[in-house]
Amino acid sequence: MEFTAPLIRLLLYSGAALAIGRGMLAVLAREASGASADPWAVRVSLWLAALALVMAPVALLLVQQQALELTMAEVPGLLRDTTWGRGWMPLAVTCVLSAILLPLPRTRARTRASSWALLLVALGVAAAMGGLGHAAADDQWPLASRVFDTLHVVGVGAWIGGLLLMLLASAGTSAPTAGAWGAFSRMASVMAPVVLLSGVGSTWRRVGGSGPMAILASDYGKLLLLKIVLALAVTAMGFTQRRRIAAGQPPSRTVVLREVVLAAVVLAATAWMTGTEPPGE
Repeated sequence: MEFTAPLIRLLLYSGAALAIGRGMLAVLAREASGASADPWAVRVSLWLAALALVMAPVALLLVQQQALELTMAEVPGLLRDTTWGRGWMPLAVTCVLSAILLPLPRTRARTRASSWALLLVALGVAAAMGGLGHAAADDQWPLASRVFDTLHVVGVGAWIGGLLLMLLASAGTSAPTAGAWGAFSRMASVMAPVVLLSGVGSTWRRVGGSGPMAILASDYGKLLLLKIVLALAVTAMGFTQRRRIAAGQPPSRTVVLREVVLAAVVLAATAWMTGTEPPGE
């Protein structure tokens, strides 16, 4: 159980990031007609993300059932009568809808209606995730906590999820054009500050009442420090790539790959951190 819950959350976060990234890139695309098929690496990643989005809510429910030692007959009551259950249901619905829309072929997924549909349900996943995390336990500023968490998930998905898809697409025969990289770079330049500022807001709500030593003495604080350091490193690398793209040069695949790898470590740290108690709670 100690390792199961973080792994499930990592599945959820990864699937949500790819769904948001895919939806954002599809909406940014100006033309759907004549679009070439996605490279096989992109198609595989989208199907894996769709599978993760279906599996994660089911696995979360099973873990909660086992933790509360409930029988299967008592599960409907858990979903109907508890705050956790009422938070789980919109998450499950939006995850399934995202999983259905996510692996659609590129020429269909980039039509105006289905692109917006994918983006909206993926944003619904981001909003619903706040109903099961630390934000759900914030009695003083519940709305602010959920807004911070939602913006954080959306920003990470658009920035890192989109970056991974661009990286995978660049390995195919129809690599992203300079215009596509430019559009992504402009979007990432907005989303990176959203990620950092919403992260600051979430940190304030979790550990704002604790001293530095108390924060660093906790498992939550150690993971938070690791996450901050790695996130700043990813931001710095992204800034160098932004400058290359602005100068008309393609981004360095090596640096982009490092960005994605570090971001994956950040997601893993976040999945583990979400299951730990912030200092003072």
